[in-house]
Amino acid sequence: MVKEKQLLKRKAIMDAVLKLMEEYEFDSLTVRMICDTANISTGTFYHYFADKNALIHEILGEIDSYLEEQAVDKLTNEDEYENMIEYGRIVMRQITSTGHVIAGLISGIPLPNTHKGIAQEWERMFFSIPLKIVEKGQEKGQFMTEISANEITDMYIIYIRGFALDWSRRNGSYELEEKFSRYSAYFLQFIKK
Repeated sequence: MVKEKQLLKRKAIMDAVLKLMEEYEFDSLTVRMICDTANISTGTFYHYFADKNALIHEILGEIDSYLEEQAVDKLTNEDEYENMIEYGRIVMRQITSTGHVIAGLISGIPLPNTHKGIAQEWERMFFSIPLKIVEKGQEKGQFMTEISANEITDMYIIYIRGFALDWSRRNGSYELEEKFSRYSAYFLQFIKK
């Protein structure tokens, strides 16, 4: 019972941040604004999160959990090119289902600028799933090897973030998954061997 209440309180805090981000940039949010929106005290906030950046890491962790659930067991096509496109579709579905605020987070959260931070970023499912696909594609001779798997994955993540940013800036005014699929048929040709 206590654990359930704690989970509900954490969710209320995360929901408050997402609601506020519909109107404000994350950097302009204060802990006080988050607390007022969630109807909690600052002490309660700090009981669950060290600071507002820890809150963003929790939200990004939920995105990674979704991707792990939706992608890991479903990317079984022998053609890794098809798996890359399907992974992108899964990301686009997740963005569509959670709204343009999450799209803004995916596209706009600054990446860590330390070696340790960058290494941790690559451990996230958002990065590690497509990296494994690219590595398999290179091993199978399906993808070019003149560029490293990390560089190809980095280009692909930039591409995905570009879609997330555009869709967010246009307030979700188009069918994201359909447009992503259509554009990917051209964009991803560069990795094929």
